[in-house]
Amino acid sequence: MRMKISHLLTLMAEADLSPEQLAKRLEISNMTVRRWMKKPQNEEIPSIYEKAVRDAIYQLVIEEVLPPESKSFQMAVKSVSNLPFEAILKGLGFSSIMEQKPGFAPDQLLVGLSQIGAKESQKTEVDTNRKKILSFSRMGREWKERISPLMKVIQSHRLTTTDKLVAYGALFYLLCPFDLIPDNIPVFGLMDDYCVLGLAAAYYANKYKNLIG
Repeated sequence: MRMKISHLLTLMAEADLSPEQLAKRLEISNMTVRRWMKKPQNEEIPSIYEKAVRDAIYQLVIEEVLPPESKSFQMAVKSVSNLPFEAILKGLGFSSIMEQKPGFAPDQLLVGLSQIGAKESQKTEVDTNRKKILSFSRMGREWKERISPLMKVIQSHRLTTTDKLVAYGALFYLLCPFDLIPDNIPVFGLMDDYCVLGLAAAYYANKYKNLIG
């Protein structure tokens, strides 16, 4: 999807940016931005500036100026499949990672998965797409060994809602359309999902084996 003048106007409104502030974010002249503002809203911006606009949107999400549900962020997600690491996690609801140094330990990622799984909308997404989640088990025994325990977790009557957050977060990540590695890349596109599921499954195997075995 190509970016249009209307997208820039939406971005300025949502982030409360003046033309001068937008120009600074895009590292272009004020005159260029003001010239765009005079054009029809359905006109596309020059393609050479699209990456700069997307990068500005991702940074605004990371800075919490824009919420992940904003029209601008959703437009950026649809316009390109390969998103910056921090922007993806922010969009999923993983906030604590923004305060950590590069290089994430498993326990940090587990905290992030629990934050993702804590959102009611994302738990509902998992609950209403269980058939789709189970379909990934057909990719092999290793996938089934990761997915089945997590499905048992979210269906368990012996675990509390809090106990289930990591499982919900991992399963939502599997469903999520914007991953750290785009799913449309053959083989490697699902490697991050595979690793996230494995981390979550190992967590439950170690901590709650007697409750979900």
